[in-house]
Amino acid sequence: MKIKAPGLRIIKTFIAVTLAMLISAYRPGEGLPFYSAIAAIICLKSDVEGSREIGINRIIGTMLGGLCGLIYLLIVPANYLPKSVELVLISLLASIIIWIMAMANKPKAISIMAIVFLSITINHGKEANLPFLFAFNRTFDTMVGVISAIVVNWSDFAYREKYKSTDNL
Repeated sequence: MKIKAPGLRIIKTFIAVTLAMLISAYRPGEGLPFYSAIAAIICLKSDVEGSREIGINRIIGTMLGGLCGLIYLLIVPANYLPKSVELVLISLLASIIIWIMAMANKPKAISIMAIVFLSITINHGKEANLPFLFAFNRTFDTMVGVISAIVVNWSDFAYREKYKSTDNL
């Protein structure tokens, strides 16, 4: 195996993940840097073409996933269903919201929406005393990661544009 320097995408990922985790760790409330880091990794792409469109779709997906997760927490009380039944129900609901997003022609929002929904409903949702606060915090943590990735991608784009314009002089 030949050792080579990390590429720009790896460097951008490092910056976006670090930024997202630091913001999440030190923000007011119950931030969990894990969710911010996941979102930053998923949302940071190798090219900056269309990063505005991708970013908007990721934000839409995050908000809808958070809303759907909150609705689930409010409707299904903690420990109301047997664990296996609850997991089947969550899987079914995830499939339904993925289907709805596909019909709404938002394929770039699907993955982050499903991840936010699942992180709220499976991981810790039943531990929360206040479902709204829990869903808000998980959605907010994901938004931090999404926005960090967008900012890093846009910063790279601005740098490349500036470099191109000075290169042509």
